[in-house]
Amino acid sequence: MKRYLPLFASLSLSAEALEHTVQSEEFEKSFSIEAKFFPSEVTLLELEPKQWANFKVKELIAHGSQVKKGDLLISFETEEFEKALLEATQSAKSRALSLATTQRELADLEITTPQALEAEELKFARTKEAFDHYQNEGMALEIEQAEERLDRARRSLSYAQEELKQLLKMYEEDGITEETEEIILKRQKSTVKSAELALKAAEQATQWELEKTIPRKAHDLKTGMQSATLAYETAKLNIPRILEQKRISVAKAIRDAQEADNKLKELESDQELLSLRAPSDGIIYFGKIDNGSWSIENTSKYLFEKGMVPADSVFMSLVPELNTLSLHAALNQEQRLTLPSEAKGLASVKGMTGASYPVELSKMDLAPQADGTYKISLKATLPKGHAIVTGMNATVKLITYQNDKAIVIPQAALTEHNGKSTVRIKMADGKTELRTVKTGHQFENKIEILEGLSVDQVILLPDAQ
Repeated sequence: MKRYLPLFASLSLSAEALEHTVQSEEFEKSFSIEAKFFPSEVTLLELEPKQWANFKVKELIAHGSQVKKGDLLISFETEEFEKALLEATQSAKSRALSLATTQRELADLEITTPQALEAEELKFARTKEAFDHYQNEGMALEIEQAEERLDRARRSLSYAQEELKQLLKMYEEDGITEETEEIILKRQKSTVKSAELALKAAEQATQWELEKTIPRKAHDLKTGMQSATLAYETAKLNIPRILEQKRISVAKAIRDAQEADNKLKELESDQELLSLRAPSDGIIYFGKIDNGSWSIENTSKYLFEKGMVPADSVFMSLVPELNTLSLHAALNQEQRLTLPSEAKGLASVKGMTGASYPVELSKMDLAPQADGTYKISLKATLPKGHAIVTGMNATVKLITYQNDKAIVIPQAALTEHNGKSTVRIKMADGKTELRTVKTGHQFENKIEILEGLSVDQVILLPDAQ
């Protein structure tokens, strides 16, 4: 700020100095911003399908159309949906049959598992019983029987030999051997020979049985017992596991079936989205009207370029006919800091020459947006039958300060030094003096004086040349 008339200057009036008589006047600070009209109520239309995702546009209402409740807004191709629905329905039937079969298998296993365990236990018990019996009694008995058969063969041979000996002795004492006696001796000799062969066979058989058959049988029974023990232990683990696995499988099949059935129900409910109708009377806007803004970028990208509507994205807004319009704009940081919470102003609508409408601040962001601006909402007082519609532009003048009877002086009359503001006033005797003043708001080339000056006082300011 320029400094005029320093404190050490002469008190005499300069020929170049200009006089200014202090008066009270209306003092106002304001700034202008661009704003848009948006409705207080709007119905956002978006597709929120639970399963279906391919929404290809078949028929679409024009942007800006006036609609009645129930009017068709948009419809989508149904061929692929109907095919998917048919496949899902058929899969549900097949799934139900498969689940019933699996559940029956589980029911059978619930019955046969204890039976199978009992059978394995019985098989093991019988194998163990046979093994224990052979180890404790059977093997010894077979050895004893083998040895007894050998002894019997030896005794048979001994008996036959003794009988032949006695016959020979008896016939020799007679001195004569008759034909009958010859036959008897021949038969007895044959018996002895057969007994010798039987003994030889018995010796070989007994040796084989004692060295091979009995040890091998004992080994086979022992191996069989080991196998039976392993099989029984494995069966005790695996047979219940098979049942448990089947239970888990059935439980999973039931969950999968329920999930698939739920998806089928959701797909069936998505059929309603293939034809959307107006929920109320109003005007259709493409895009999203929300929070004081109108975005059509996403709608343009998909709806117009690809003929598709993405799921979970607002693509159309329905503005009710009977609606209150308010103005929405964005402030920079300086404007946000200077705008009072009760700010008022005037809105002029582009294209409506000479008309302006009162506005007042209704809402203002407490925190900045990502771009550093602060959104505000303004309540506008509009006349009945006005032609303003959603999306129209307006220029809004917002008053940040107003004083109807303010003492205002030219900015050039003020001097600042050591943190004090002073003006030079002209006294009644024609002399001048510096007067310390308290300043208020400043706007353009004027500044408000709160203390130190009064109406009709004369102040001096330098020549503007």
